[in-house]
Amino acid sequence: MKPSRLLLAVFLIGGLVGASRATWPPVDKSTPAATWPGRIPSPDDRGFDVEHYDLDLALTSLPPNTGRIAARARLRLSLLTPPPDALRLDLVDELTIDQVWRDGDPVPFVHQGDSLMVPLEAPMVGAVHEITIDYAGRPPRHGPFQAGLLMRRHGPDNDEPTIGNVSQPYSTHSWLPCKDHPADKSTLAMRVTAPDTLTVVATGRLLEVTPAGPGEQTWHWRTDHQVAPYLIGLVVSNFVSWFEDCDGTPLEYHVFAEHQEDLAGDFAPTCAMLRWLEDLVGPYPFPGEKYAQAEFVWLGAMENQTVSTMGTTAMLNDGAELVVVHELAHHWFGNNVTPRRWADIWLNEGFARYVECLWLERAEGRDQYLEYLDLLRRDDLFVGDGLLGDPDPVLSLLVYDKGAWVLHMLREYLGDDVFFAALAEYAGHPELQQGHIDRAAFEAIWSQATGRDVAAFLAPWLDTEAVPELSARWRDLGGDRRLVEVLQTADGPSFRLRVPVEVHAGGLVERLDLLLEDRLGRREIATVAPIDSLVIDPEGLLLRRTATTPPPRLIALGARPNPARGMVNLAYRLAAPDVVEAVIHDARGRRVRSVDLGLQPATGDEPAIWVWDGRDEAGRRVASGVYWLELRTPTDRTVRKVTLLR
Repeated sequence: MKPSRLLLAVFLIGGLVGASRATWPPVDKSTPAATWPGRIPSPDDRGFDVEHYDLDLALTSLPPNTGRIAARARLRLSLLTPPPDALRLDLVDELTIDQVWRDGDPVPFVHQGDSLMVPLEAPMVGAVHEITIDYAGRPPRHGPFQAGLLMRRHGPDNDEPTIGNVSQPYSTHSWLPCKDHPADKSTLAMRVTAPDTLTVVATGRLLEVTPAGPGEQTWHWRTDHQVAPYLIGLVVSNFVSWFEDCDGTPLEYHVFAEHQEDLAGDFAPTCAMLRWLEDLVGPYPFPGEKYAQAEFVWLGAMENQTVSTMGTTAMLNDGAELVVVHELAHHWFGNNVTPRRWADIWLNEGFARYVECLWLERAEGRDQYLEYLDLLRRDDLFVGDGLLGDPDPVLSLLVYDKGAWVLHMLREYLGDDVFFAALAEYAGHPELQQGHIDRAAFEAIWSQATGRDVAAFLAPWLDTEAVPELSARWRDLGGDRRLVEVLQTADGPSFRLRVPVEVHAGGLVERLDLLLEDRLGRREIATVAPIDSLVIDPEGLLLRRTATTPPPRLIALGARPNPARGMVNLAYRLAAPDVVEAVIHDARGRRVRSVDLGLQPATGDEPAIWVWDGRDEAGRRVASGVYWLELRTPTDRTVRKVTLLR
């Protein structure tokens, strides 16, 4: 839905500079602010394409004081069909705009509802305009992760500043005026002025470092390749840095001095990972630029283009190696080939999570690969978590973990040779380089590469919460001939699967792979002795249920919201009345709190909700981090993970 031009009538005039060449409609001050557009950036094209951002940004105040910036942003943009009467850019209200120029002339503007409106005169398709914006202030914590451009200290006992941004999914406009949508890629130039004791690392390649004011210098960065707004990266601190040449790709590492020894080991496999990914899916997508990893204070990590920002918490915990390969993998899956709409975000996170699995398979073997997949597979098999093809919220564990499982299932369905050939063709597809992907294009490319109907394969995984329910049977055909059948027994969609089956007959075991293109797969075999039993999926390769296995008596459906800032609602189902206990563990496995819920009734059709208030046994608010919420009965248990942000 395109925003109506009549919406201009309900904005407050944010500033008038110089002589106006446009007459704006009167303002209706009775309009509630909550009805004004812009709080979440509009997904439409808005009638223009941003071609280039040019940013001068000064860090005017740093932690431990209040972090503030002063900046001038220049946007070169071209008008599309139909051209708009005014440009709507995204910029949070907390930042104050001093002046706006259009093609060098000062113009009136409206800054309200996290939107910046700039008028156009006689707009024409194809016309190119330069919009210049002077603004300043303290970037707010923004978006579902309360992030944006974060200005922090190294730690409670260390006042050294650390600045880093997490802009996914739509928090770039918390510090940079932009068209904050993944479908609008552009080139970028960035000059950042900071104290000369600090290092500035940003997206692109470093052109030069020049003196600025007393005790300051300016770092000049520029991209050779287009970047989506949410992938523009900036990270600043008093780093210890080192550099490496990885077969022609410059690698950079920037860490806090107090963590250098620990993180040097965590980052050591980066070059081996990059070579492996190049063998798997093609050359590093940003030749002429570097790949940097820079530490900042955060729970997780973010794949900002050519400079992944690596959160201290994520890197100092177990599993740092998988964080490194995950963010590196995004440079093929997400940064080079970027979702056109947020609904397809599993094509980012599912692929990066699955690369974690593939790296474990390469480094430690098939058993470790399967063990990690099993860790990602929850008891409820993602039922109750929403649709992978249109997730809500955009970034939840669903898009990571179920996304990885769908790719694993696609691999099992296609076979290794076909799957990995198609993976390389997809990542290197000439029409996708530095471009965008959506579901239809993904299905078309993979169907063409594999000769299979990948759209039909994906439909039940993306459009429903169903999982296949399988049973097996056999019958004698006379002599030594037997017919083995695998059936999808549950109502609902039909899944396309390759199902491994073990046939036990006369003390011998034979493995079969039955291809199900609809609800039934069958194969005729010869056995010396009659069949004793069949075992479906003996290695646990599939995301499925077995028809003879009853559903769990206790199952958690998911924690909401996730991430959370306070109260967490854990929905669950209980098949029969039972005594229930809730237990919370932190990321180190320590018990934070236990609550005796007493005898709880069966839930029936509607799930029950248990609410955790984010406090420990003593009633204190727990710190930011990852927590596991466990529900127990005397015979069953179910666990869900939640991230708390304070």
